[in-house]
Amino acid sequence: MFARSATPAEVASWDELIASNPGGGEVWMGESYLALKRDEGRYIDHRVIVERPGKCPIAVGVLAKRVPLLGEWWHLPAGPAGDDLETVLAVTSAVASHARKRGAFLVKIEPRLAVAAHPGIADAIRSRGFIDTVRVIPNPSTVLVSVATEAAPGSEAAQAELLASLGKKARNSINRAKRDGIVVTRADATDADCAALYALLEETAEGRFVLRSEQYYREFWQRFQRRGDGQVFLAHRDGELVAGAFAMGLGAKTTYKDGASVRAKSGYGASHALQWEVLCWANERGASVHDLCGAPPADRADDKTHPLHGVGQFKRSFSPEITDYPGAFDLPLNPRAYALWTKLGDRVMRRLSLARWKDPYY
Repeated sequence: MFARSATPAEVASWDELIASNPGGGEVWMGESYLALKRDEGRYIDHRVIVERPGKCPIAVGVLAKRVPLLGEWWHLPAGPAGDDLETVLAVTSAVASHARKRGAFLVKIEPRLAVAAHPGIADAIRSRGFIDTVRVIPNPSTVLVSVATEAAPGSEAAQAELLASLGKKARNSINRAKRDGIVVTRADATDADCAALYALLEETAEGRFVLRSEQYYREFWQRFQRRGDGQVFLAHRDGELVAGAFAMGLGAKTTYKDGASVRAKSGYGASHALQWEVLCWANERGASVHDLCGAPPADRADDKTHPLHGVGQFKRSFSPEITDYPGAFDLPLNPRAYALWTKLGDRVMRRLSLARWKDPYY
């Protein structure tokens, strides 16, 4: 295999190339996400094509940052794609050679290969010179819901088939939400819609996790929705907003990105109703799988002390299995530069990002 920069024609059809990758494509490598991070002014985006003799090439979206005196580090969000570990490592090696020629000192990967299907995968990756690192894309463990139906996508028959495929608790909660008068709409992602959803996120996040700025989320949601790659969902009960969510998709896969609900009893059942509408939206798009984006590791699914226990129980009501990925890994390309980065540069850049932009570095 060898890697090269994408041609202008390939850049123009980038999403189609990503969707044709093994696994059906990752929205984290799609045009909307790469362009958003680039236009923030804090990332450089690279589009790389890995040629495979006798096989279809693999498209790799890269987000990079330039570090003074060290060069660039390259991040392959939720990737690279590959049906097996050897393919993932060979693609990474090709990208690494290309990155090294462009002055990069580090490549970060986040393989989307299920640990259950590839026993010992993390150790195998480490044995090839990779080093465990902080994750960037937020779902090292997740719940995947099949949304493919035999009936025509978007039809009433498809909805009935999809509902029947869900767990009993999810079905009951969805039906109860309807009886209780919870109405879910697909919102237009206006400034007002985005402000309402962000307010819900703030209420949910209070004292639990750090949010980026409202401007960041608004630009994210609106950009994706303009391109047809995302959708804002809002749930009301008796005219009162009780929950909201945002989902995005590319190729055969859709992904739950953000969501929140009021803590009052009026919001009971709204989260299940929201996810049901998201699943219907995913089916209408022709997706085969919906990623609920985040859960405890499978071996801690029932551990009530895990911070994601409640979230995991909710998501497992749709589909019981948790999928674990091997994690995030660094491949040093310049050992001396990498040593400086891990000992000092990474900490300095993170603190600078929080102080200057009030935003996480990654």
